[in-house]
Amino acid sequence: MFAQRKSCFLDNHGLIYLAFSGELLTTKEARRRQLTYDKRVSGSKRTSALLVVREHLPSGNACLRINIDATRIGNVARFINHSCDGGNLSTVLVRSSGALLPRVCFFASRDILKDEELAFSYGDAGVNPNGSKCFCGSSCCSGIMPSEHT
Repeated sequence: MFAQRKSCFLDNHGLIYLAFSGELLTTKEARRRQLTYDKRVSGSKRTSALLVVREHLPSGNACLRINIDATRIGNVARFINHSCDGGNLSTVLVRSSGALLPRVCFFASRDILKDEELAFSYGDAGVNPNGSKCFCGSSCCSGIMPSEHT
């Protein structure tokens, strides 16, 4: 996904007008789908859009896990690519009054130029050395897409 006009994507606070949306899954279903997606994309450039978000307490303990699958149902945020260097977007959990779950939103981590690719880090690489190949092209590219045992 590429920025078309700065004003189209950013307000004066740096908020990207996109929230990651898709199917909310149980952890059991997320694990089942991830196994299916791993088999399907092995050796190809196709990837899934299954996002696992963990919110942590200040102590470091996880207190909330959200599994969002935008592979089949989602918005344009599923086309934002990964970059091993962190990209130009940061992900932030945003809570709205009365909402049960937070939304995963994107903020600009720096100025974004017209026609620049939008990207964020999908997580730490290296958990699955046989994972999908990374094509981000950054100078610190690990060569493997971040993945974990969901």
